[in-house]
Amino acid sequence: MFVRRNNPLWRASDRIESGMLLGLFVLFLLGGPVLAWWAAGGVYDSAVAEALRDRRNAFQVEAELAPAAPLPGQSSTPGLARAQWTAPDGTRRAGDVGVLPTQRAGDKVTLWVTRSGEQRAAPSDHNPVAKAGLVAVVMIVLAAAALNGLRKIGLILLDRHRAKAWQRDWLEVGPRWSRDLRS
Repeated sequence: MFVRRNNPLWRASDRIESGMLLGLFVLFLLGGPVLAWWAAGGVYDSAVAEALRDRRNAFQVEAELAPAAPLPGQSSTPGLARAQWTAPDGTRRAGDVGVLPTQRAGDKVTLWVTRSGEQRAAPSDHNPVAKAGLVAVVMIVLAAAALNGLRKIGLILLDRHRAKAWQRDWLEVGPRWSRDLRS
């Protein structure tokens, strides 16, 4: 790739290849980090907004387990018990909650509820920095793969051009070298 410029064997296609490789390398060094920074920033902002939205709509409350009295014809479900709690809006709520086998009536359990007191899953453990880092790495890898693909396409085109030039030159020189007088 790095050949002295006054080398008589250095063809124009060699200069084009050298320039193409240098250009792609510089593009990767300058464009890759910018692309990764842009994509990671967008993912980070989105993940932070999602975490805030999730936290605004999830409230942790204490619920007291009530004595279980199954209705006639029903059996109590293992791992579930009736509980009562006060919703963030002040209303009293009741429902089935997951319990451990060692928990009994009167024990306190922690629940995640909506503003109106409906049970919900705990807010997901958002880690915006990890998500942004992963996206940055993926973008760098994708940029490298795309530029490598462009390099391969460029080399294929240059090799085609070189093969045609070689064939053209050989048709001119070949008969003189081989002393083939058919031409």
